[in-house]
Amino acid sequence: MLRGLYTAASGMNASLKRTNIITNNLANSTTPGYKKDQTVNKSFSEMLLRRMPDKEVIGTAGLGAKVDETVTDFSAGSVHKTDNPFDWAIEGEGFFAVQTPEGIRYTRSGDFTLNQDGQVVTQNGNFVLGQAGPLEVVGEQVNVDNQNNLVVDGQVVDQVRVVTFAENDGLVKEGDDLYRATPDVGNQFMATGKINQGYLESSNVNVVESMTNMIEATRHYESNQRVVKAYDQSLDKTVNSVGRL
Repeated sequence: MLRGLYTAASGMNASLKRTNIITNNLANSTTPGYKKDQTVNKSFSEMLLRRMPDKEVIGTAGLGAKVDETVTDFSAGSVHKTDNPFDWAIEGEGFFAVQTPEGIRYTRSGDFTLNQDGQVVTQNGNFVLGQAGPLEVVGEQVNVDNQNNLVVDGQVVDQVRVVTFAENDGLVKEGDDLYRATPDVGNQFMATGKINQGYLESSNVNVVESMTNMIEATRHYESNQRVVKAYDQSLDKTVNSVGRL
């Protein structure tokens, strides 16, 4: 009997983790460049059921499920026009490279600005990198050409560093829409994606789809919760009623 209780409890735990992931996606549905996460469930090995010990097999019994991993969907979000010269959206593959206190990190969020020293930075003050280091703007007219070059007052000052990896699944989220590259990314390359100046890439979270998935996960949780309650009631009768006879 307890096996069924544990099976239902594992289903509740998996549904709760899925709900948490969906909630985080919805919370970032308006975050520029955000990439949604998805859970991948894995069932425990099934157990053979026999009529009697060492007799014929009459079927199998599932032993529950768990969240095996969380994966990030790197598909592109929609692009909208802002006309801000420091809003940059990557069309195609690639990530902006930024310098943080913890090292180089990567992002698709291109809502940049200038700091007091004329350096291009993220909203959190991290330096946006070019091929020669942090991008600097000394001038008034700022453009990004079709080769991802940063052009200031008609002069190319650097090329924006837009990179891609052999395996994007090796990127790990660190918050603030930044990714850390683990050894699993493999080789790093210059990306073929082009920067659209004056545009921002939106989150790839579909709010309607996420709400539907949230309802589904909640119903799965409630179904397993009812199973746990039924087992609890059965155990109560077994211990307090049948056990007295």
